[in-house]
Order: sequence, then C-alpha cells, then structure tokens
Amino acid sequence: MDQTVQKLLDWLDAHANQTIVIKKQELEDLDTVHFQLENVEYRTAEDKIDNYLDDALILRGSGNTLNGDGELVPLPQHSYEIAVSGLHLDNIGEDKAELQTDRAKYALSTS
Repeated sequence: MDQTVQKLLDWLDAHANQTIVIKKQELEDLDTVHFQLENVEYRTAEDKIDNYLDDALILRGSGNTLNGDGELVPLPQHSYEIAVSGLHLDNIGEDKAELQTDRAKYALSTS
C-alpha cells in the first residue's frame, strides 16, 4: 500500500467511532456527508471482479447527506468509498485532512 494511502488510513483509524464531515468537490458538484465512522478497510482493485473499480478506502458506518433543500437524508448504504487513485494529501492535521484524487477533492474534518 502506498505511504500516502497509509497516512490517510491511519488518520481515519484514529477517528473511528467519531462523526467525520466529508466535503467532496467533483467538477461543479459539492456534496457534504456527516458520517459516523466505525472502521476503515482498504480494497485493492484485485479484490473486485468489476474491472472499473479502483483501489479505495471503504469507510464503514452510517451517515447523512444534505439534499437540495438543505435537509439531512440517510445514505443508502452503510459505507462511504474514497477511491485513492492519484491520492495527494494537501494538508493533514489532528482534526482535518485535505486531499485530492484523480476523481475529486475532499475536505475531511471531525465535528
């Protein structure tokens, strides 16, 4: 596993059993998720049958996202995936991590 991925995995592990606010900017779309993190798993592309899935960190727990009306609605699954292809950590601190991947830009923080 890449050292950058391991550093992010360690940060997430340190915040298990806490609520993480995930802001994901992808093109012109900004999503905000409040996620009660239970644990984190690393999935390699070789672990999946589907060829289109990349290496990813799978956050396990439950969460809510803000809909278009500004209301919190539950996520459809008890997981949240961060694909780590092209991962670059811009800033990582005790309560905050900012990162970019080939797909999106993320800001993670504890609430």
